[in-house]
Amino acid sequence: MGNGVTRATIVWIVAAAAVGGVAGVLWVLRSDLGGGRTGTPIVVGSVVLTLLAAALLYHGIIVAAREQDRRADLVAERQQAHLGTPTDSMPSVDDEPLTFRRGNRI
Repeated sequence: MGNGVTRATIVWIVAAAAVGGVAGVLWVLRSDLGGGRTGTPIVVGSVVLTLLAAALLYHGIIVAAREQDRRADLVAERQQAHLGTPTDSMPSVDDEPLTFRRGNRI
């Protein structure tokens, strides 16, 4: 089976990880381990960056799902186009769909 992850998905997930890492550092600075800093910029920054990281991760998952659905549609079109041709020219195993929609395999 082919790789279902594209560059756009990787970019969103890596961005979420980077922002989440910075948010984690700010949360550690707020804890007793990091000195218990409670300045307003650190408090606001840690909360905002955590929410931003969650939004980036959510968007990355949505992008991945769209790309998988798009690939599944392409595979269905290819299989439809190859109806009536010999089995040797059927799409390969790498062209199998990657997702399920409403519990039905496409």
